[in-house]
Amino acid sequence: MERPNDKWIRWIGIPLSVLLANLIYLEEYQYDYRRYFGWALFGMVYVALLCEMIVWWLMFVRQRYAAIHQTRLRILITFVGYLVLTTVFQMLFVWVTDKTGIAPIPVTPQVYIVYFITGFVCVILVGSVYEVIYYLRKYREAVQEAEAVKKVGLQSQYDSLKNQVNPHFLFNALTSLSALISEDQRKASLFLDELASVYRYLLQAGQHPLVTLSDEVTFLTSFRYLLDARFGPTIRWQIAIDDRFLNRWLPPLTLQTVIDNALRHNCLLPDSPLKLTIRTTDDGYLEVSNSIQRKKVTLSSPQRDLIRLAAHFDVLDLPKPIISDDNQLFTVRIPLVSKEIAEQTTPLRQPVAL
Repeated sequence: MERPNDKWIRWIGIPLSVLLANLIYLEEYQYDYRRYFGWALFGMVYVALLCEMIVWWLMFVRQRYAAIHQTRLRILITFVGYLVLTTVFQMLFVWVTDKTGIAPIPVTPQVYIVYFITGFVCVILVGSVYEVIYYLRKYREAVQEAEAVKKVGLQSQYDSLKNQVNPHFLFNALTSLSALISEDQRKASLFLDELASVYRYLLQAGQHPLVTLSDEVTFLTSFRYLLDARFGPTIRWQIAIDDRFLNRWLPPLTLQTVIDNALRHNCLLPDSPLKLTIRTTDDGYLEVSNSIQRKKVTLSSPQRDLIRLAAHFDVLDLPKPIISDDNQLFTVRIPLVSKEIAEQTTPLRQPVAL
């Protein structure tokens, strides 16, 4: 059990309180400041010993009754112990000073009662301060532990999502590659090169909490090639990325998640292609929107990928994506953070090589 951080009580609180308490008897000292400071020094030693016993008792009870459900019992036993310690120490103090004759004033029952009440009130005040500090520390630890558990859970969900995406994507890509090999070997070779670039990015992105928009755009070029080879003219792209934002940061695979979500929820038809627009906005967002051509089949977990993506932004303490649906366009606005903000969130690494 770690000792409470009470240096300020021992080095400032005790001397100051003893000096102030002895001012009550300054008249009895006949304004003899030598007697006043001598008795105050004796009182400081006495109070310091009493505080050491109080801290020992405090740590003993905390170790014995550490569980949350034992809080009331712990506080009750702690303060009963304070009462017993104060009573014993005050009786011992009065007896010693009376027998040795070093007391500056006669120790009458009235004086003893004043000593006892003063000592007990001071002990209660100091004990209350210890309890408040202990409670605040435990509360802070509980909040931090809850946040840590939450972040681990959300990160696990996001990692699970990536692990599910990769095999699914690879299966579709290999199916498209198989068809191209028999039709056009040159296109099949280009497709294989782009597939290698995409998977290189997928493998390396897991090692980087954040990447630049430039990395994501480079990945988008290869990813788009694979999608065009698979879906042909059923997707119509509009891409407008302002170079000013290429050095901004965002989590890796953000574009893939948003694009896959659009493909998963909408119909792709040659006579009614899905319009995908990817652009940067002047207020520092990457905006991905798609025309709404909802599938008739109801999905079991709609927008689950975007929910997990938003949770991942939350894990990284980044502003969450803004999602809107006006029944004509489905839009996801992804915040692009500066390098300074990104470095506050997590250490940055070198750009991902594709």
